[in-house]
Amino acid sequence: MELPELSPVQNINVDASIGFGKVPEHLPEVRGSGVLFEAAVNDFLFKFKGIGRYRVQNGRRIIIQPEGEALPAEIRLVLLGSGIGALLHQRGMMAIHGSAITDGKQTAIVSGQSGVGKSTLAAGLHELGYSVIADDISVIGLNGKQQFIVEHGIPHLKLWKDVLAHLNQADDLAKVRPQLDKYRKPIPVLEEEAPRLSKIVILNPSNSTDFSYSEILGREKFHLLRTNTYRLQFIDKMNQTEAHFRNLSQLVNSIQMFHANRPHDPKNILEFSKSISEIIFNT
Repeated sequence: MELPELSPVQNINVDASIGFGKVPEHLPEVRGSGVLFEAAVNDFLFKFKGIGRYRVQNGRRIIIQPEGEALPAEIRLVLLGSGIGALLHQRGMMAIHGSAITDGKQTAIVSGQSGVGKSTLAAGLHELGYSVIADDISVIGLNGKQQFIVEHGIPHLKLWKDVLAHLNQADDLAKVRPQLDKYRKPIPVLEEEAPRLSKIVILNPSNSTDFSYSEILGREKFHLLRTNTYRLQFIDKMNQTEAHFRNLSQLVNSIQMFHANRPHDPKNILEFSKSISEIIFNT
């Protein structure tokens, strides 16, 4: 299957396979389940009505059985979201729901609840000259010096039409789903090694007319990292709770975290981005 959202590479060992095949209605053994999924140790089944069923096994394989008239863009949207999220959790990796941005010296993940403006902020910072490493799923790993890094993510932003219009972006971008006014905007692929993670910023809307920020300390750091884990509901059912707790405990002692409070409806995306950049890169 074609995956135009990803970047072609040469001469690497393949460590995960993705393809079409038969996916059962239910797993042979179920450790836990949610509204749309079933999970066992190293086996995961995700069902998306009108699109298809996805089975993720051993952090190495994703099998997709499309449903009905599901379009390729819809199949890929679920694959590169929940499908990849499940695969990452099976590998015991840390995946934060947020966008990662760098200025070449400092790198931060901006996280927060859905709809708070993470991708909008990433797009605004990109317009100001910063590099976007990942959007929606920011994967945290360790380098050879045992420092926390942010792995390079899927090289595109998912942006609503009004955001693109505000930024005077071209309107010939592909929709993420035919029925949504949300579009996929490619971003440059960085050739550098995965950068060291400096801080995590939790973005919050507020009733104030001004931007403000405060440092997060103590137990709240752990709580917010857990809350903003990508597809957190998968973890407990996949027998990954202990590994996730251990990873987060190490992370909270190694980075700074901040609350960034923005007006509920900032009038200007670039003004919003400039204000947040002060928190990310000059604090």
